[in-house]
Amino acid sequence: MNAHTAQKTKSEPVEQVDRQRQNGPSGKGPSQPVVSLNREIMAVLVSEEAANIGRTIAQIIRGDGWREAKASAVLVAAIATWLGRDAVQTVGFYANGTGPTEVVAKIGDHYITGFGIENEADLTAKACERHRARFSQSRLDDYDLASVNSRFTWGTPLAQRAADRLAAMLADEVDPEIARVVLGVS
Repeated sequence: MNAHTAQKTKSEPVEQVDRQRQNGPSGKGPSQPVVSLNREIMAVLVSEEAANIGRTIAQIIRGDGWREAKASAVLVAAIATWLGRDAVQTVGFYANGTGPTEVVAKIGDHYITGFGIENEADLTAKACERHRARFSQSRLDDYDLASVNSRFTWGTPLAQRAADRLAAMLADEVDPEIARVVLGVS
């Protein structure tokens, strides 16, 4: 083995390790900045104050806490206020051909839900699990927050106050400009 071949062989594993650090353990996962941003967002959503907001909104829908309110358009409206309406596309998850049963915020190639930051494939699979829906009969599609849907509480003064407070909490904990850069919005 010559010196050039030996040098090349030694550097290949290092390059592989660097690629894995950038893309996650499988090479396909979220980048480290996205993972970090996800932790910060989830810290806000699991805080006591966010739980109180979630319980208030959920009482209108049913249940208690963010478990039920995660599907609420309130979270999407808060994210749109936090990052800017120009950066956020509202997307509905239509389970088994009906719905929408959940509304999420799409920013660049990422989706923010009450469960964190997800990519499209993971979001569809996880939403199917959450709503006991068939993958082949479910889809993500644009959703208009102004449309009437009894599952979502958007449009009431209580929902607007909750979205505004949640947006302020997100802005206090996570710089919106940094979040926009991490999520691929300029």
